[in-house]
Amino acid sequence: MHLIYARFFTKALRDLGYLKFNEPFTKLFNQGMLHGNDGYVMSKSRGNVVLPEEVSKKYGIDTARLFLMSIASPDKDLQWSDKGIEGSSRFINNIISYFNGYKPKEKLDKKLEHKMNKTIKLVTEYIEDFKYNLAIIQIREFFDSLPKNSDKKSAEAFLKLLSPFCPHISEELWHKIGNKTFISLEDWPKYNPKKINEEFEKQEELQELLLKDIRTVAGLIKSKNHKKLFIYVIPKEESMYKNFINKINILGYETKIFSLSDKNIYDPQNKSKKAKPGKPALYLE
Repeated sequence: MHLIYARFFTKALRDLGYLKFNEPFTKLFNQGMLHGNDGYVMSKSRGNVVLPEEVSKKYGIDTARLFLMSIASPDKDLQWSDKGIEGSSRFINNIISYFNGYKPKEKLDKKLEHKMNKTIKLVTEYIEDFKYNLAIIQIREFFDSLPKNSDKKSAEAFLKLLSPFCPHISEELWHKIGNKTFISLEDWPKYNPKKINEEFEKQEELQELLLKDIRTVAGLIKSKNHKKLFIYVIPKEESMYKNFINKINILGYETKIFSLSDKNIYDPQNKSKKAKPGKPALYLE
């Protein structure tokens, strides 16, 4: 019905001479329906509607926006989830905590510069294609890659990318880091293709593959008694994986990375023999 209203008023204003165009939209995309916790499409008649004002009061409306645009592809029906919105709330709270007491560094790290430019490129493309869920995934990954007190350029780029999804908190944090303008009136960030480094891209793929392998091994063992994780890598890849250790630690293991050339290597089951380029060997203890 909203589409009918929009077209009616546009054409009425056109006939009255106030407008010089015939249609209210230059580009229109109709998203899927939202289902309630009971599995049915939300409707007042069913009584399964989650009221926006209740969500806003508990979480803030930015949390609701972020959650709804991240749970599924917009051309498919969506399922409301109380656990899901809790996850979005935690992410926003993490962002707020990050910018509390933020003091920018002057130097932009080359690896972070690569990540920033790659993220701007992908998020821009995904938004233009209405793939908001994929855009949010990239924004989350960019946030995870920000070091404590990153350079201001990276911080500003992150907030600009976040602002279409979380406009209220983005605006507040934009001012919190020293800006006087409105982020909603700022130019959209542009990426520099020359700053996107294929080597860093390959490293990220290998690191994500390692995380997947760790989860697979842990799933096969199916034991909660393992507390230590030992990773064996070829010498030239040692620094790459050690720079990634903070993400590995999130999995909950006490982690140690050994190069195959390390004389003090701890390898009671000779797992290190299985290590190959781009494919570390693993041992849980």
